[in-house]
Amino acid sequence: MLLAEAATIAEKLRNLYRNYMTDAEERSKYFRQIVDIIREGVKNSIDDSSQLIDMFYPEYSKYPRQLISFRELRDDVCLKLSISPLVWDESLAGKPIVPMLALESSEYGGEGMTVKQALNLMSRIRDEGFFKIASKMNEREALLFWGRATDERPPMPVNRFLQIVSYATEGRAQSLQSINIMLQTMTPTEIIQRLFVNTEDIEVRTMQPGQAFLGPVYRAWDKLTTPADVYADVVSGSRRYLHITEFPKGTFKGVLYNRHKQMMGKALNIPIEQECILEVEVDGIQVKYVTDIFALGEDWDIYKSNYSDRADTLSKLQLAVPVKSGKFVPLSTDFSNMLETLDEGEKLRFVDAGPIKLGGDGGWAILKDAFHISLLVTAVKRDEQFETHVRLSALDGFETYEVGQEQLTVTVAQHMRQRLAHQGILAGQDWLPVDEYAMVVVVELSEFSLTELSLQKAEVRYLDDGLGYSDVSQLTDLIEMSG
Repeated sequence: MLLAEAATIAEKLRNLYRNYMTDAEERSKYFRQIVDIIREGVKNSIDDSSQLIDMFYPEYSKYPRQLISFRELRDDVCLKLSISPLVWDESLAGKPIVPMLALESSEYGGEGMTVKQALNLMSRIRDEGFFKIASKMNEREALLFWGRATDERPPMPVNRFLQIVSYATEGRAQSLQSINIMLQTMTPTEIIQRLFVNTEDIEVRTMQPGQAFLGPVYRAWDKLTTPADVYADVVSGSRRYLHITEFPKGTFKGVLYNRHKQMMGKALNIPIEQECILEVEVDGIQVKYVTDIFALGEDWDIYKSNYSDRADTLSKLQLAVPVKSGKFVPLSTDFSNMLETLDEGEKLRFVDAGPIKLGGDGGWAILKDAFHISLLVTAVKRDEQFETHVRLSALDGFETYEVGQEQLTVTVAQHMRQRLAHQGILAGQDWLPVDEYAMVVVVELSEFSLTELSLQKAEVRYLDDGLGYSDVSQLTDLIEMSG
């Protein structure tokens, strides 16, 4: 596939998807148009579809994620043009950067490179320089190229893109829910391969020993009494998902994954010689406790059982390490006594009494000697290592009061970039004011300085789309907490 073809597809998809999301009355029309574009673009080709995945979604690409910072581009351009970086910053402050970069390419022309050539070229940006790279492509190609190189948002979410591919191929069309389930255990390229050859509904097994999945999320609980239908669980170490597989026959191996499907290494000890998936508490890669069970033997649906049934299953197994299960707590129970019994570094979490929701809510987490507060993101920037930093403010009456700066985790940063992208905003290496967009994050606060009125020990847990300006914590609340 040519880069020009991918760029045209990207431009059309971005515009149509925007219309699809904003025009409810004409949504079905835009959906059909998007399907037609994909059908014509990929021409029923697995390779073309996979190349679009590589180009649109760098986090899923088989090519190394070659990103370049706006500061590097700025310094290169300013050096070649003999202008001050201040001129660049002043002229582009708060403006979309990628379209400005694309203007340095000619409106027509270019070298007619392929998608694969463009992806390989990204590794040479620093060596060849901005202007030489820009001369190799036309303006439309450059929009896609620099957007990918600077990690701009894709034309549409990957789950929706895959669903459209299922409608555009000769295979069986899939629901968005089905695609989301597949993404829990499969890469987009693997899904595309299935879509092109399958003429019936794809049977998706989300749970299988050796197949990583998205684990449930434990959100911050900021009330003083317990929620309904939960089990109190003391967490004293890192929790991992242990997949035990048998290959060859009679040989059992255990691999640890985190909740983001990342392999964390091979377990030093295996608590059971049977294929299964367990939640375990580890010290490094040493299994200390077994804390939950997802699958056992040929029963891959244990995770669909209630917590009490899963705990009962664990209790009947002959395991080489201890089992640690939570205890049921009634609604509105004061759990302050539980917190007092925690040792240094231990956490208390409330596990939902129902089935495990892969990638969904698993319950709530509480830290001893920590508070959960809601703060407003007033400014954002990215450093040269592409880490995202934010300025956080509490409310002093109706006015904002900055209480600190924090670096975001990858997950929270990605969520924030998506929120900003909907506004057509891309954060650069200078502080960008964003208080008008009312982005509220939940912060786990362990220490607050009364002398400086600032965060001392804090961690941004997540960005909550359900919160707004009125939910931001007051400065007086932080002062009272510190006392």
